[in-house]
Amino acid sequence: MKALRIRRAWRLALISVALLLSSCQWAGDAKSVHVSFAALKSQLDDVNARLASAIQNGESDRVAGLDKELNTVLDAAMSQSSAMNILDREHLSISVATARRCITDMDRYAQSGDMDLLRAQAQQLAPTVTEIQELLDRAERTTKAT
Repeated sequence: MKALRIRRAWRLALISVALLLSSCQWAGDAKSVHVSFAALKSQLDDVNARLASAIQNGESDRVAGLDKELNTVLDAAMSQSSAMNILDREHLSISVATARRCITDMDRYAQSGDMDLLRAQAQQLAPTVTEIQELLDRAERTTKAT
């Protein structure tokens, strides 16, 4: 009876270790990246800078087009996320969802011409874009290391 309990304990311990180690595995093949994460980060920087410039200059008519470009870059980042580790991939998903919510609100404020709300929403978007840039940078370093 005691031997059976010890076997169960070991079996449970081995299963626990296997589950913990599997959480560190990659969600996909790091070599299957079609667009480098550095290029995505560069595109994100570019679109975000042009968006910030348009808002700062009061050009609300340009915001909708730039928001579409930003969404395109976010789509590309999500399509490459399978090469990231699982935790970064989930973090990216949450950050992209947050960014898209801000972008949707920015579109609405740009259409109404409310520059104050547009600036406020851009300030909320900035830390999320920074998080996405950090995740893309980390993914680039990781894929180059493998």
